[in-house]
Amino acid sequence: MMQQVDTALLRFANRGTLLPQLVLVVFTLLMILPGFFVLPPVDRDESRFSQASRQMVESGDLIDIRLGEDARYKKPVGLYWLQTAAQTLIGAEAHLNDIWAYRLPSALAAVVSVLLTYLVALQLMGAQAAFLAAALLASSFVFGAEARLAKTDATLLATILICQWSLARLWSDGRLSRGAALLFWGALAASILVKGPLGPMVIGSTIALLALHRRGLLWLAPLRFRQGGILLLVLVLPWFIAISLRSGGAFWTASLGADLLAKVGEGQESHGAPPGSYLLAVWLTFWPAAILLPFAGLYALRNWKSPEVVFCLAWIIPTWLIFELAATKLLHYVLPTYPALALLAAAGWLSRPAQLRPGLGFRIFLAVILALALVFPVASAWLSQSLGGGLSLWWAGGLCLCLMGIALGWWSFGRGARLLPACACGVLSLGLSVSLYAHLARTPQLWPSVAMARLVSETELCTRPLLISIGYEEASLMLLNAQPVVFGLAPDDAVRRLQGHDCGIAFVTAPQLAAFQRAAADAGLSLQRGDPISGFSIGGAEQVELSVFLRN
Repeated sequence: MMQQVDTALLRFANRGTLLPQLVLVVFTLLMILPGFFVLPPVDRDESRFSQASRQMVESGDLIDIRLGEDARYKKPVGLYWLQTAAQTLIGAEAHLNDIWAYRLPSALAAVVSVLLTYLVALQLMGAQAAFLAAALLASSFVFGAEARLAKTDATLLATILICQWSLARLWSDGRLSRGAALLFWGALAASILVKGPLGPMVIGSTIALLALHRRGLLWLAPLRFRQGGILLLVLVLPWFIAISLRSGGAFWTASLGADLLAKVGEGQESHGAPPGSYLLAVWLTFWPAAILLPFAGLYALRNWKSPEVVFCLAWIIPTWLIFELAATKLLHYVLPTYPALALLAAAGWLSRPAQLRPGLGFRIFLAVILALALVFPVASAWLSQSLGGGLSLWWAGGLCLCLMGIALGWWSFGRGARLLPACACGVLSLGLSVSLYAHLARTPQLWPSVAMARLVSETELCTRPLLISIGYEEASLMLLNAQPVVFGLAPDDAVRRLQGHDCGIAFVTAPQLAAFQRAAADAGLSLQRGDPISGFSIGGAEQVELSVFLRN
């Protein structure tokens, strides 16, 4: 039965390109939708991007980037524009507080990235490898996480893949149409507007190694550097000039100095790690596709002179080394290299003789790495239980899917099936998503901002109450409330602000409680005590206890 399914998949992959791409779209959506709509805003980056985009929608100012009362100049404007456009298309008035609306660009970019991975692999390695590589990327852990978060990384990946698709066509055919060349430059401009120099770094380092291999630059002539360079400047310069004038140069100080260069020199926000960390982490971050990484390595070693391997290595090696040497390390930083890893993994797996089954060494490795499927539901259960929550039916369903994926993976990988491993990776990834994202979304102790926003909406106050949070300053609280939330006030300043309003709510963390109560007593301010709120702050990685004070 399983062998027949594998044979059918092989025939399907070779039968044109449109239908496999449609199936990959459905496959990708299936991987990323669990938790997509119900997972509350995740602090800190997702909530900050989304709240800044919300303020852009409300103000109509498409130049400046604001978060609360402060400027937010860590990244360029690209993602904010996309999130603003998404809100406009679906009806901003109804969905300003809905985090899923801000995640739509990431989900769309994820689907586009999978399709582009298919097209790049189709250009370099053939239909079967293209289908398998795209499925491997869609099922990988970090890719799925970024696809369901309202951040820059999924969008950046899509722009990079557009450029790499053009390069792959030029590398293998030596030809590139004018439209494809201009698409390359347009995508490169988009990558700059989304995340500054990171897109050009990946593309530039790939081109540099490929040019070194070809011992020249003449093969790049079809990229039309003069026309493309003009297009890039036309697309990029207007906003950068506008924000430079608007901010008085503060954008460059914050984005390049305080953000980018600081991450290179030292570990920011406790995210430092030694070189080699990504090489160790890839077995988890690329899981379950990491099962095929040994075959990727063997294939690259045996065919290191072949054009497709040279292209993939030029894509992976310089970018990977740069991030390994940088002081600040987050799991998703090397995501731009994952499509190339998927290409090598797919080609390596399919290059085996059809009748050859993996040996004992691989079976031992397979048993160990398949066991990682249980790590995610176990970790999810431990986290929810340790916070006082229970286990949901979603968790149980995810665990069942993980067990099914282990069984299917053991059969398909262990018996050397050709494309059935794509299905095994899909089931494993789906089990991970359901047991982790869909379950934790329903663990209220993880989302104190949700409880705080619910209290505000259920409390009968005046039309525009003053909302103050002292000690707890996560952007998710701003996003979930219809009214602005004031952060950064000292207890005595908060009391004075409350005195000047007809009604309001103050949330006060335990370390600030005594000072706030003392300031209220000194000012003669009468406040009603509400039910306290407790939970785990993901952004601060700490337990928080919040006292609630109402002024009617």
